[in-house]
Amino acid sequence: MSTPKLPPLIIKKSPSAFYVYTYKNKWNSEKARSERVEFKKVGTVVSGQKEGRIRWDEKFLEERPELRNFICERKAKGYVFEPLEKETGLSLKQVLSIKQLHAGATWALDQIVSSTPIGPALKKAFPQKRDYLKILSIVYFIILNENNNISRYPNFAETTRLPWPGALHASTIGRIFRRIKNQQIENYFTEVQKGLLEQKIKANDTDKLTLALDSTSISSYSEKLPNVVRGRNKDEDNLPQINLLMLVDSKTGLPLFYRHYDGNVPDAQTVRRVIADNSRLKLTDVVLVSDKGYSSNKNINDCLRNDVGLLFNMKCGVKGSLTQEVIDEEMSNLRDLNKRDWYTEAFQITKKIEWSYERQPAPRKRPSKNTRDVATLYWHIYFDKQIAEKVTQGLFERIGKIQEKLHKKESLDENEQSLFEEIFEKAESTDEDTPVSYIINNKKVDEKLRYKGYRVLVSNEISDARKAWCAYQERWKVEDTFKTLKSRLGCSRNRVSDNESLNGKIFVQFLAASIAMVVRARLKKYSEECRKSDGPALTYESDGTVLGTLNNIMQTKFQQVITLEKLLGNAGSYLKLSKFTYQILSRQEKWITRMRLMNTMTMNCSPNYGRKALP
Repeated sequence: MSTPKLPPLIIKKSPSAFYVYTYKNKWNSEKARSERVEFKKVGTVVSGQKEGRIRWDEKFLEERPELRNFICERKAKGYVFEPLEKETGLSLKQVLSIKQLHAGATWALDQIVSSTPIGPALKKAFPQKRDYLKILSIVYFIILNENNNISRYPNFAETTRLPWPGALHASTIGRIFRRIKNQQIENYFTEVQKGLLEQKIKANDTDKLTLALDSTSISSYSEKLPNVVRGRNKDEDNLPQINLLMLVDSKTGLPLFYRHYDGNVPDAQTVRRVIADNSRLKLTDVVLVSDKGYSSNKNINDCLRNDVGLLFNMKCGVKGSLTQEVIDEEMSNLRDLNKRDWYTEAFQITKKIEWSYERQPAPRKRPSKNTRDVATLYWHIYFDKQIAEKVTQGLFERIGKIQEKLHKKESLDENEQSLFEEIFEKAESTDEDTPVSYIINNKKVDEKLRYKGYRVLVSNEISDARKAWCAYQERWKVEDTFKTLKSRLGCSRNRVSDNESLNGKIFVQFLAASIAMVVRARLKKYSEECRKSDGPALTYESDGTVLGTLNNIMQTKFQQVITLEKLLGNAGSYLKLSKFTYQILSRQEKWITRMRLMNTMTMNCSPNYGRKALP
């Protein structure tokens, strides 16, 4: 079979692909040289690069039907033809180059990313050099391998279908991390928040965004990085660290915002910066929900100045504080059974307090009436009798253990010694020969137990005590995010050597945690829907187990043709779950039939992120 002859061809690059054009030469007498004219598109390089297989346009094939019997590739500025076998439509080279990739999990993750604000935001924030595809591929590596050691990425990419199919070595990934700038991260936050608000509008959801706020420490092996310093390591890891603070949407479980600070920055200060950042990003209609470490008066004032909603859990153990004053005022009322709420199973009372704060604080100037504003704060006071009794019983047991050791003249450990010094005192004795004895100061014990079982939630937005309680209980999602990030994804320690790489890697890890949390939320919702519909229940498994099961779906790749193999086990249900129909077919046979239909379909293998899902 003779090799086809081609007319003069040239490759031209567009923003999305490389195209093949024919042209004619025409003599330019003024310039005394030949010039290319009359360009006509005849094909596309399907690899997405300048070299690779060419897909000819149908009109060009009609003009040159002999090209249908060959595969044409552009290599080193030349064109190489391989004949197709008549029976299979494949060349010998294609048959030898057949490759199988794990595809089910990454295909499911593609559907997740494209159906949430994450995908569009990532594409808008990182369009240069198609970095959004490369970043997403690294994120998939972290999610599926449960490890943030990028030196293992090349081996993973060899066997896995990824948004970016090209090779990314450790040095290349390091350059990608350094290209992730703060402005791009800000753009990502803005787009994600915008997309989430648009989804709320479509769903007719008028509730304010309730954002759970918390921070954690991430350890590092390097002490040379500016942000990595020794502070209060919350994991009790004897390494320097950074503090990572996140805001997570309580309803969807989607992390929306993060900041990292030096490892020795107190928690209360991190919130003040987040409030300022939130004001700059112009995120409106939000309520920040925080635990006791962030509930300072300064943070309350900052929220009020910046029109940010708040729901803060106040510290009840600070002597002389306003929190203890409001508890003392209502302590007797919080024993009235008419004040006990059946839903929260706690006694509860709400007090309205007019809170005065400085509108625009100026340094070295005393506040005056003209510079102060007043806001109404709702102080929701709760008392849980069971918690109070449990704490009391625990304290009595600790006291009894100390008394036993004193009697046996055994040494006390550090915690016992601290409690001993706090509530024990020497007994008065006039006999010098009598051994020193100690008695319990009952007044100090009463003081220690006085505010146990109480919780005070302060808000400028939520006036109902039950709603405030429920909103606070949803805080577990931010803690679950940290657990996912550090334990499930293996990102408890950073392995970078410069600050620019650190900034980029933290963002990528945040993105991995975001997608993993969406998977967990979808699994939970899917299980709940199954229970409500009396359908076949899905045995709960972790998101890592589900994604691992999906990896049983293999993609067979030969040249530019891709097929998907038959599903194994429960992977069919999980794959359908990834499309978020929240339904499960009652018979596994229906899924096998569906996948057989899927196996007959092919798709172009050029890396097209967000491509339409197979039916």
